[in-house]
Amino acid sequence: MTDSNPESLIRRLAAETLGSEPESVERMTFGHRNVVYRASGADRSIIVRTNTDPAVMRGTADNMADLRELGIPVPRILASDLHSGRYPFAYMVLEEIPGRDLRDELPDMTEAQMTAAAEQVVSFQRVAGRIPRGEAFGWVPIGEPGPFRSWNELIARDRQDHFARSGKIVGEKLLALLDDRLQRLNPYLAAVEPICFLDDLTIKNVIVERGELRGIVDFDTVCYGDPLYFIALTRTAIVCDIGEQALFYTDELCRCMGLDEAQQRAVDVYAALFAGSFLDTCRENGDPEAERRLLEYMEKWLGEGGT
Repeated sequence: MTDSNPESLIRRLAAETLGSEPESVERMTFGHRNVVYRASGADRSIIVRTNTDPAVMRGTADNMADLRELGIPVPRILASDLHSGRYPFAYMVLEEIPGRDLRDELPDMTEAQMTAAAEQVVSFQRVAGRIPRGEAFGWVPIGEPGPFRSWNELIARDRQDHFARSGKIVGEKLLALLDDRLQRLNPYLAAVEPICFLDDLTIKNVIVERGELRGIVDFDTVCYGDPLYFIALTRTAIVCDIGEQALFYTDELCRCMGLDEAQQRAVDVYAALFAGSFLDTCRENGDPEAERRLLEYMEKWLGEGGT
């Protein structure tokens, strides 16, 4: 294929699925591992996920088939080629679930709507938790052994990576407090078993339309470990991208999960751990207000009383 213009290639690929030239093609910005587009035709829209590394999506189709069989509302795959045979990238074309990422909907949702969404997300996590335990820990396709021998090892890696560049923003005092809280949490971490959970159901990948959850997306991997990790990531993302007024949603996630005091404490420490990577992004994007909120909440989460 000689055409190297990305949008032109996506238009051609979308036309094959839609049956006609798409009316619009939009690059979606809320993603990390893949380059994702929405292509809209006269009567429907599709999602085109692309990656020059086909290994990223090698387990996606099987993951989605397994989750769909369990009753979890994931989109249908309309077409895929992971061998880069016809295009200079691997791709997967999906039906579009109507709605927007939870991040865009939360500010206008009522508490009742947040509660309903939290109940549904927790129900999905409970279903995922019935998948057979993993042989190790971390992010992999369903059924494959994770890259970490223990949950402690995964947390230690995240502690190093998340603050590799944001340590100066946080400062030595707060980092020392984080390390103290992680040390205190060590018995809890050591007891974590490799339970399957949907790690990226945060303020993205949960698709909501007019306050109602319509489905969930993005399953290149699942995670084996502590399911509370997804609540903490959601909490940190809300503080960074939306603000504290939407934290009721994560309070409801905790309530629906039936967390005890030790588990609540773990969520607080995990949230502080995630703050490192978010702070790095805030500094890159020149967002001092989000940076201020994260540092303020990091102190709260690591305080004796937590949240």
